[in-house]
Amino acid sequence: MSKPQKIWEINQLFLFLGMLSIVFAALKFASGIVVPLLIAISIAIILSPLFQLLERYRVPRVISLILVLVVSGIFIASVGAYAANELKAFIENAPALAQSLEKELVSLVSKLHESSIPIDTEDLGRLFQPTNVAGILQRMLSELGSQLSNMMLIIFVAAFILTDAAGYRMRLEKMYAARDRDLGPVIEIIDKIKTYFLIKAQVSAVTGFCVFLVLWYFDIQYAFLWATMTFAMNFIPVIGSIIAAVPPILFALVDHSMVTALLVTGWYAGINMVIGNIIEPQLMGRGLGLSTLTVFFSMTFWGWMFGPTGMILSVPLTMAFQFLLLQYEETKWAGFLLSDYKGEKDDG
Repeated sequence: MSKPQKIWEINQLFLFLGMLSIVFAALKFASGIVVPLLIAISIAIILSPLFQLLERYRVPRVISLILVLVVSGIFIASVGAYAANELKAFIENAPALAQSLEKELVSLVSKLHESSIPIDTEDLGRLFQPTNVAGILQRMLSELGSQLSNMMLIIFVAAFILTDAAGYRMRLEKMYAARDRDLGPVIEIIDKIKTYFLIKAQVSAVTGFCVFLVLWYFDIQYAFLWATMTFAMNFIPVIGSIIAAVPPILFALVDHSMVTALLVTGWYAGINMVIGNIIEPQLMGRGLGLSTLTVFFSMTFWGWMFGPTGMILSVPLTMAFQFLLLQYEETKWAGFLLSDYKGEKDDG
């Protein structure tokens, strides 16, 4: 009788990668359904504290749900309408702004040439064209518009998640008890993702408000639009806050002076450093469990999968994916590779 053939680890690796590719291809194909679902879950998580607060005061569940949806809907619609008006004005004025910016860039480049710093005017102009910024904002608006067509579905799903959150937990407890498994790690990752969403929303709102005050003080055009953009882009890790800072800095350069542009840049850097590097980590408590490289690549990957929504939700999606990998002995190595483990200091 022949001995059973030994399975090579490389075969297991290729099988794992092959199955992973099939799953991600299916998610990419079904992004039209998956993205609204992800948005609905995110909305439900952000609105859950208000919903739970009303229930604590013994407000009937149906009335609590209506109040939460109406109040949040009015607020989002008001902010969105005001930001959309400023965006429309910005896009209309983009050609004139491009000419003004070109003059400023020519002056800047000539000064740099005098200091023996060779910079090509055309390359710099293409990099900082307001029309490029307008194009990016238009694409983001187009993505938002496509999701607005699914708004009723998103609202209904978010409403069901809010009202049945306790039921989901009881069903999970029943299912895990039947299999004699510990539900603790599942509850822990759910609470961790929920905490991330809530803290990120609060921190992003404070960041956007601080940016608005700075831009209003320096009389920068479309201050409310850039503050709203800062709030949204702050959810995108690594590069989001940098991208959000570019348009107002350009407007400070065009409408005022290089000194004002440098002051706005300094304020942006200071706000993001204090809130993003000091306040936010203290609120988050323990780290996300993901390395910086993992966060960066996850933003790129989920952005490719689900567009701007994927970039905004890249961290919680990766946290959930890492948790899934860590649940099975065969894939623990992959989950460990995504972690922020730095050596023996973490073991103590």
